[in-house]
Amino acid sequence: MQKKSIAILGGGPAGATLAALLARDGYNVGIYHTEKRPELIVGESLLPAVVPILRELEVEDEIKAFSVYKPGATVWLSHDEIIPFEFGWAKGGLPNYAYNTPRKEFDEAILGAAIRNGAVLLPYSARLRQEGDSVFLDDGSLAASDGLFAGQPDMIVDATGRSRQIAKLLKIPTQRGTRKDTALFAHMDKVVMTSPGHIHVDRYEQGWGWRIPLQGKVSVGIVVDPLHLKKYGDRAEEQFDNFIAGNQCIGLYAKDARRLTSVVKYSNYQLISQKMYGKNWACIGDAAGFVDPVFSTGAYLALKSGKMLYQAITLDRPGAFAAYEKTFHRELGMWQKVINTWYNGRLFSLYRAGQTMRNNFIGKGIEPHIEKHLSRIFTGEAVNGVYSRGLLAFMSRFALLVRRPKDLVIH
Repeated sequence: MQKKSIAILGGGPAGATLAALLARDGYNVGIYHTEKRPELIVGESLLPAVVPILRELEVEDEIKAFSVYKPGATVWLSHDEIIPFEFGWAKGGLPNYAYNTPRKEFDEAILGAAIRNGAVLLPYSARLRQEGDSVFLDDGSLAASDGLFAGQPDMIVDATGRSRQIAKLLKIPTQRGTRKDTALFAHMDKVVMTSPGHIHVDRYEQGWGWRIPLQGKVSVGIVVDPLHLKKYGDRAEEQFDNFIAGNQCIGLYAKDARRLTSVVKYSNYQLISQKMYGKNWACIGDAAGFVDPVFSTGAYLALKSGKMLYQAITLDRPGAFAAYEKTFHRELGMWQKVINTWYNGRLFSLYRAGQTMRNNFIGKGIEPHIEKHLSRIFTGEAVNGVYSRGLLAFMSRFALLVRRPKDLVIH
């Protein structure tokens, strides 16, 4: 039986993961992909939940060679509260490590796996036309396949990231988050890291930021309300440099640092498409939905959605795509709930509650439990574990009785 033909729009991690898995199974896969990309891309710190997929794609060793070993995450709440979490504390089913990785090389590694498995790279920006709930490649896009697609492919997959080509064409409604922050980031040298290999997530009086150790440099990002950023200048470089110089956290850790790249600007909002598949199409990665980057979920959700859609396509049963949409909607929604507890202060009011109670009988039993399940947020395991999700929700409510999170709210 002849395998279906699949056109994938976009060769980033989501599209390349799907292409690699399908091509390995004998599907006729074409990836419409051009090399146009910004100098830097958000998502340089991976979760342990990504590692099993890297192994499945047979690229972990390649990625390891140009990455920094990541054993955990450190959260900076204040000069007196610097909280490290080791992935090993989670005691779950995932590896106790991940990687901090330059996205250009990471993306190339995943795309390389797709090509090795038999997917065909088509250096063309595909265009689509609509007929009802179906989408089709236009004549120029078909011609650009150079005979790979004799006619219209059986399925078209949108992996174009925030361009969201199919969603915009079909005017699919979306659910938007409440925050409209701006993310500015660049690579710097000589930035101090208190926990070797860890991603450092720093809480500021206004907004938050990250420090990600890469080979020979550190990725530094700030996520701040755009109105507040205007106080620091008009251009992205001015805002970034002046904010860092005047901030009590990152200003201290980067006081001897030098910026090595230009500053990249992203609109950091949250958006989830209500519909992720149709008669002959589906969306994956950011093209389906994206959430705040605070817990480094971007690359994980890209690879995870690519694998989930692969399973739906190969299952080839009624309801498979509906199940994909339902599961990915649920995953995005659960991550958004966890992310909300970072912004409203409840997540680390839970940590403080555990610290407050650690010297009494009940607290001695609760604190290790809190530590374990907080760590599972940073591995990616908490969102997929019913017990972890339930415990964190219950304990966050309990923590409010012990200590109010007002001073932990992210403005």
